[in-house]
Amino acid sequence: MRPRSRIFAAALALVLMPFAALPALSQAANEPAAPKPAQPAEVQLGRDATKLPEPVQRMRQAILRAATSGEIEALRLPIDMNELPPIFAKERTPDRIAYLKGASADGNGREMLAVLYSLLTTGYAIKNQGTKNEMIVWPYHAALPLDKLTPSQEVEIYRFLSPARLKEMAAAGKYGWYRVEISPDGVWHTFAKDD
Repeated sequence: MRPRSRIFAAALALVLMPFAALPALSQAANEPAAPKPAQPAEVQLGRDATKLPEPVQRMRQAILRAATSGEIEALRLPIDMNELPPIFAKERTPDRIAYLKGASADGNGREMLAVLYSLLTTGYAIKNQGTKNEMIVWPYHAALPLDKLTPSQEVEIYRFLSPARLKEMAAAGKYGWYRVEISPDGVWHTFAKDD
């Protein structure tokens, strides 16, 4: 074969190559598309609170200041920073401070302040990031499968849960203790116990 013929044959092969796959493509086009597997909602974990939006940082700091004061009444300030007060229980709680005192084993609300402090000083999870339902959740454990925690994540959860309680939750397949939720605009949504 002459060099000119080889060039022509190579060029012709390049031009015709895409058409060789046409029967397969047209057959695939007639078949229904396979359903995509459901993707779990992505959760982003973080530890550095300075990377959170400014309003979230402000609310978190206000709650932490109240918690470290040792006085449950100090919690009224972050509660009142919201247009609507945060949810503390499934039932209606008109006086949230009285509710926290009653829920606290010491009767003064200090146990609840300690719980808030413990949770807000762990890492956080950002759920539904970039959507209108985006929420920052403490502890991040509340957004993870408890039977798949790493050893370091287990050490951190033992700061506020006993190993026996964690085992119960893992067996039940869900987190079942207190969580704090703050939206990106700094609204404190919940400090409640998951059942």
